[in-house]
Amino acid sequence: MSRRLFASALVAGVTFACLATAPAAVAAPPALSCTTSVGSTGGWAECTGSGTWRVKSVCSALEGDKYTQWVTTSKKTRVYATDCTFSISDVIVQTR
Repeated sequence: MSRRLFASALVAGVTFACLATAPAAVAAPPALSCTTSVGSTGGWAECTGSGTWRVKSVCSALEGDKYTQWVTTSKKTRVYATDCTFSISDVIVQTR
């Protein structure tokens, strides 16, 4: 076998092997879909789907942010944010 033919066969074999073992790229649906609500000192987050998450209360500069416990859910679930003492500016869902 000539070197050129051998090199062509080698390149074709490596290309086929890489294509045969490459996983198909499939976009996975998001695990959680969440909505949040903010009041004057508290709020809530409601998530549909499955995953592990917690709620972060973004409090005023006079106090630090507060967090709920981590929850693992597989259906629509509402978690109430930990109340801030003075005011809350945002409720954020954190996932892991």
